[in-house]
Amino acid sequence: MSKQFIAKYTPEAEQELRNLDKQDIKRVFRTVAIFEQLGKESGFTRPLNKQGLFEMKCDKIRIYFMYHQNNIIIIGLVVLKKTQKAPERYKIQAMTNIEKYIRSDINE
Repeated sequence: MSKQFIAKYTPEAEQELRNLDKQDIKRVFRTVAIFEQLGKESGFTRPLNKQGLFEMKCDKIRIYFMYHQNNIIIIGLVVLKKTQKAPERYKIQAMTNIEKYIRSDINE
C-alpha cells in the first residue's frame, strides 16, 4: 500500500514532540503513519477553520496541520489536550508555524 500523504513537521512541532513522554511520542507517530496511509478515511481528523487548518486526534494529544501541495501535510503544532474545544491561540500558533515553514521551504 502506497502512502496517500507525506507528513512534514515544523521545527516548533518537532520541539513539542521532544517534550512529550515516550508513549505519547509513539502514539503521535503511529497516528500520523496511519493517516499517511489511509488519508481522510482514517477518521482521525476534523477541520478547524476556513483557512484550511485541521486537527488530528490521538488520545489526549492534538496535532494541528494543513494540507500542502498534492500529497503533503505540514504539522504545525502538537499539544496535550486540556479542553474540549481547540483554543484559538493553538490555531493561530499552528497557522503561524506552518506559514513560516512554507516560506522557509520555498526560499531554500
